[in-house]
Amino acid sequence: FSFPDCAKLAPPVLPFKNVSFRYPTADPALGMLLQNLEFGVDCDSRIALVGPNGAGKSTILKLMTGDVDATEGEVGRHHHLSIGRYHQHSVDVLDPRATPLDFFAGTYYDMRKPTDEWRSYLGKFGISGRLQTNPISALSDGQKSRLVFAMICLGNPNMLLLDEPTNHLDHDCIDSLADAINRYQGGLMLVSHDFRLIDKVAKEIWVCEDKRVAVWKDDI
Repeated sequence: FSFPDCAKLAPPVLPFKNVSFRYPTADPALGMLLQNLEFGVDCDSRIALVGPNGAGKSTILKLMTGDVDATEGEVGRHHHLSIGRYHQHSVDVLDPRATPLDFFAGTYYDMRKPTDEWRSYLGKFGISGRLQTNPISALSDGQKSRLVFAMICLGNPNMLLLDEPTNHLDHDCIDSLADAINRYQGGLMLVSHDFRLIDKVAKEIWVCEDKRVAVWKDDI
């Protein structure tokens, strides 16, 4: 599959200006989860964000999308920014009782695509034949992930925020994802423990640890 062509936005696209963050329910004695972050992500960025579990990597993506607000500082967003986000709970938006064909035709009713067009579109993501007419609940985790990527592509994003996208994908699908990312014209922030994917798609590696984010200067 391929991510759609997108408008390349002039920077700054996603600047972090002295951003600190703490979850409201967290113990104040622990201080900030993230502190004094100062960086920018643009449409030319191809960044892999790595670091220990619990360091705040997924929280940085939530700050980018606006799912959470900075405790201090400011996260800027270009007015024409469209974000395509994948995370471990993305499949929860799928209706397990619906078939893929019915789900897409209903969810994207305003697009008024005939059934044959939806069949062709889903086929590009490896969902073909009976997979299109069986309930989504009968699909494997990897096949459900492919449906999520099909939804992301319909949003014509100019920035991809991918949080552990390979967890349920086989090697062939990971290779297809890497190829699609490399053809993609927009920006990328990838959170992953899959160094094979990182090696294929990332131009920079950033390390999130000890409340900060720093560029990794050495080899993987």
